[in-house]
Amino acid sequence: MALAGIFACGQLALAQSVIIAPTPATQQTSTTGMVGLTANQTARLNVLNLNRVSTSTLAPPNCAVGLQFFDGQNNMVKGSVVPNLAPQTATFADLKRVEVTSATSQRAEIRGVVVINPTPAAAGTAAATGFCTVMTTLEIIDDLTGGTVALTSDTRVVGSLLAMPLTAGKAR
Repeated sequence: MALAGIFACGQLALAQSVIIAPTPATQQTSTTGMVGLTANQTARLNVLNLNRVSTSTLAPPNCAVGLQFFDGQNNMVKGSVVPNLAPQTATFADLKRVEVTSATSQRAEIRGVVVINPTPAAAGTAAATGFCTVMTTLEIIDDLTGGTVALTSDTRVVGSLLAMPLTAGKAR
């Protein structure tokens, strides 16, 4: 009877929800909210690779990161890829108001998108890359003074990570 109770408790422990984290080859996309961009301003999308510098040979130390700008109608205005963003380093992409040709008024609404591990063709390299955790900021810079007039670090993952219950070691 005691043995049956142990097995029953073991089954309950295995039935807990488990969050499945991205694997090194998994693509993850996050976006900022919309911000306004006017004449004499530049939007700068900054990305910092938060991974620690590691001496381990198990996981590749670098990650590929795509930086993109979209307008209010979800049209990509500009994009670039950094194929090997090393741990504890940062990169950025700039967008000037004149580059947003889809906006007809003086003010253009844009957002920044960061793609971790973009498709290999977009990355343009066969170098080994791994999953990385990044910190993203989007700032609006006054072209005349060089000062930052707006800044956001609030991002949301596009899509979601899977959460599924596991029972006896098998996914349902």
